[in-house]
Amino acid sequence: MEWFESPSRRMVMRLSVAVQLTDDLTGAPIRGSNARVWIEGQKPPIKKADGRSIFVDLPAGEYVLNAEGGIYSRTAVNCTVEEGRAENITIRLLPNRLYPVSSDAVRIEGRAEPGAVVRIYTADRSRAYKLLSDVEAGVRVIGIYHAEGVNIEGKLLKIIAPGEQGEFIRVISAESGDRSEYQLSAELSAAYPKIGTVIVPVSECIADDNGGIMLLLKSGSGSSEMICEMSGKAGIVQKKIDISGSNYIKVDLTE
Repeated sequence: MEWFESPSRRMVMRLSVAVQLTDDLTGAPIRGSNARVWIEGQKPPIKKADGRSIFVDLPAGEYVLNAEGGIYSRTAVNCTVEEGRAENITIRLLPNRLYPVSSDAVRIEGRAEPGAVVRIYTADRSRAYKLLSDVEAGVRVIGIYHAEGVNIEGKLLKIIAPGEQGEFIRVISAESGDRSEYQLSAELSAAYPKIGTVIVPVSECIADDNGGIMLLLKSGSGSSEMICEMSGKAGIVQKKIDISGSNYIKVDLTE
């Protein structure tokens, strides 16, 4: 159990959850005053000088961490608080339309069903991450092999078995010092073998009330062929798009 003293309150409090906000496009920590994190119905967190938001004295249970910033879209991440254990969680915030777009980014805009979740990920399995060992359904810590120096804490991923069975998972923190084992925000719903299973990074957004969508990707961060997937009332709709020829791509998932 971790404890710390608050100079302003002059009392000792139990650390429940420490949240670091990160820019999903660059992987850099977000420390600006416009970025915030909160739990509905709970006291606001304590902001630390290093940019972390600290929640203290939370009863054990399930919570939803909400986060947003001036140039970032709102994100919600599930969190479990256990008695005697402090959670360190990274939340990656996705750019919104106010985000300053650099020359090395690909901007994807278009239409989807209003309120639908839209996700985009590479179709090239040769560039995917790998499982370090077989995993069973119900686990929340898995081993992931990726290129040295890649930061995937807080990242949304898709794990895909050899038979194309798969699911979206979110990493919330590294469980090992060498960053090979990671805790997930929820339990896996299925088992996955080490051989043949791949894991790909995902970017997502929620379509606005008019069905408008906007996503930013780093140029050269994956293959040129991407899968753009919409999950809405009409079910799952997928389209393949090529991002090699332009820094601005239009996509219509309603057609």
